[in-house]
Amino acid sequence: MRVLTSDEIFEQITQMVKTSEESLKIASAWIKGKLFDEIIDLAKEKKLHVEIILRASEFQDMIITDEKVFKKIKESGGKIYLCNRLHAKFIIADDKKAVVGSANFTEPGLSDLSIGNIEAGVYYDSLDLHEEINKLVHYFDQIKKNFSYEFGIDLIGFTLNPVHSHSFEFILADEELNERSYVEIRPKNGKVLARIKKIYSYNMGFFANPFTSNESNVLAPLEDFKKIFSEEKDWEWKKAAIYAYLSGSGNRMKIASAEIVGIMKDGRLETVKGPFDVGEPVYRVSEESIESVMKKNFSGKDMVLPVKVGLLEDSAVEVFIDAEEIVRRHMLIIGTTGSGKSHFAKIFLSRVSREEKGVQVFVFDPHGEYFGDLSNHLGGNDLMEHIVFKDTLFPVRPEEVIDLIKDSGFAALVSGNAKHVRENISKISREIKPSLKLTGLSSQKLLDVISSLSTGDYDVDIEEVAKSLKSFFGSEIPSNQPETVEMIKSGLNSEKRIVIFDFKQVSDPQTRVNIAGLIMLELFNKNREEMKKRIIVLEEAHNFAPERGYGDVSAGGENLALRMARKIASEGRKFNTGLITITQRPAQVSKYVLSQMNTQAMFKTINATDLDTIATYIEYTGKEIINTLPSLPTGTGVLCGIGVPFPILVQVEN
Repeated sequence: MRVLTSDEIFEQITQMVKTSEESLKIASAWIKGKLFDEIIDLAKEKKLHVEIILRASEFQDMIITDEKVFKKIKESGGKIYLCNRLHAKFIIADDKKAVVGSANFTEPGLSDLSIGNIEAGVYYDSLDLHEEINKLVHYFDQIKKNFSYEFGIDLIGFTLNPVHSHSFEFILADEELNERSYVEIRPKNGKVLARIKKIYSYNMGFFANPFTSNESNVLAPLEDFKKIFSEEKDWEWKKAAIYAYLSGSGNRMKIASAEIVGIMKDGRLETVKGPFDVGEPVYRVSEESIESVMKKNFSGKDMVLPVKVGLLEDSAVEVFIDAEEIVRRHMLIIGTTGSGKSHFAKIFLSRVSREEKGVQVFVFDPHGEYFGDLSNHLGGNDLMEHIVFKDTLFPVRPEEVIDLIKDSGFAALVSGNAKHVRENISKISREIKPSLKLTGLSSQKLLDVISSLSTGDYDVDIEEVAKSLKSFFGSEIPSNQPETVEMIKSGLNSEKRIVIFDFKQVSDPQTRVNIAGLIMLELFNKNREEMKKRIIVLEEAHNFAPERGYGDVSAGGENLALRMARKIASEGRKFNTGLITITQRPAQVSKYVLSQMNTQAMFKTINATDLDTIATYIEYTGKEIINTLPSLPTGTGVLCGIGVPFPILVQVEN
C-alpha cells in the first residue's frame, strides 16, 4: 500500500493501465477531460474490458460528465452504469491493483498539485493486500448490480407518469424500435416484459393539438399558436409561418405506450400485480429473456408438446405452440386468401406429425391442396394416408332420399298415407342412417335402395325414377357408395400420422358434409374408447360448420358435420380429440365452434364483419390485436390464447 499525492495519482493510474492485460473498473461521480481521454485511449489500445460507474442523481451531473465522455467510452467498447448515490472514486486494474482516493476522473481531479484540486489517494496491489483488493472488486460489483442501471445500447428510455400494472408510457430514445417490439423493465423483483402498442412523435418547440391535448404546456406556447391562426393573415403566410416555426423550434422526441405481458420470475411468466416505479429504465428485450419463456404456455407452465412455427417478428427468437393445448382446447386459424394461414397450418401439422409423442392428424381438405404441400414439408409420403373421394351422392338422413325422389318428379312414391308410401319410407329409413355401422350404403348402392321401392298402384317403372335422377345430379347417379364407405374406413383405421380426406372431386355440398360428419362421428366415438391424441382439421370450415346456411350447406340440425364439430368443440378435450378450424371468413363459421377455439393464429384480415366476429366471439383477442390484423404482411401472424405464453407476432418459416 502506498499513499498518493495529487502529483502522483494520474501517473500511478497510467502505469496501472499500461501494465494491465484484461480489465479496468472505474467508479467516479464525474468524468471529463483530456487526462481521462488518455486513460481510456490506453485501455482501448490494450483491448481491456472497461466498466465505468457514474453518478446520475441530478441533471447537473450530466452537465459535468458531458456527451463527449459517453462517446469516448462507447468507442472503447466500454460499459457504463448509472448510480444516483455514487460518491466513491476508485479504479481497479485486472482485479489485482487499485487506486482509491478523493479525486474524480476530471481534469481538476487528475491534474498535479500546481493546477488541479488538492487530492489524496492510496495505491493497493494484490501482492501484499490480496484480500483487500478482492473486497474492493466485490464492492464495485455490488454497486453495479444492486444500485446502478446499465447504460448501453439496450437502454432505450425511461417510464413516465403514471405507471399502471397493465400498461405504461416511456420516453423512447431509439430510432430503430418499432411498434409491436418487445421491451423489458428490470425492477428488483424480476424482469417485466412488455410490448409497444403505439409510438408518438413530438417536437418540443412545435404546437400541441389544442383540441385534444391537456399537456400543451410541455410543448410550444399556446399563445404562439393563437398568434399564427387568430390573426387575419393570408393562408399562404400562415403555411409559411408554420414551416418557419417548426424549422426554428426545439428538439424532437418520441413517446411510446406499452402493454405489460407479465413479469419473469424463476423461469415463469407471471401476472404483474402492481406498478413499478416511475422513471424506471426501459431496455430492449434481451433474446435470453424472451427465449426463457417461449416454451411456456399461457398458464406459465412448460409446454408439453412444443412445436416450432417460426420466428418472433424482427428477431431470431424461435416461436412455439403447445400442441398439447391444441388437442385439449382446439385452435382457430384465420386470414384472407394469400395471407399465409394455410401455409402456417401445413408447417404446424407437418411438425406435429414428426413428434415422438405422436398426435394423429385428420385433415378435411375440400380442394385437394394438402397432400402435395405436406409431402414437400415432410420430404415424402411415408407419414401420410391420402384418401381421395370420387364424386358421389351419400345421404345420411331418410329425408334426403325422400326429397331427392320428390325433386325428380315422383312425389307419389313417398307422399301421402298409401300403403306403398309407408313401406317406401320405412324402407328408406332402415337403409339410410347417420352412422357408418348402420347405413345400408355400406353394402348396396343408392340406386339399389331406390330401385327396391314399391310403386303400389302408381303407374311408373321404378327404373324411370332412377333415370330421372340424372337431371337432378347433372350426370349419372354414382354407384360408388359402398366404395366410399370402404375408403372412409380405410382412413379411420390408418396408422399413418396424417390422414387426408380429399373432397376435391365431390361436387354435392350435402354429400361433403355428410361424409365429413360420419368421419367425425366415428373418430369421436373411437377416441371415447382409445383416448389416443388426435386432431381434426377443418380447412375452409365454413363449408362444414357454417353459422348460417353457406351456399347449399345447411346450418341446421340436418348438417351432421356441424353437429359433430360443435360436439367435438365442447367435449373433445375429455377424449383427447382436438379441433383446428381454418377459415378466411370467421363471420360465416358457427359462433359456438369459434368460441371454443382457445388458441388463435390470426393472419391478415380486412373484412369489418369478420373483425367484429373475432372481437365478439374469440377470447384472448384485445382491441390492439384486432387493430393490427388489417395491416399484417403476408406470412406474419398473431398467435394468442392458451397454447402460447402471450400474444406473439410470428414470422412463419418457409
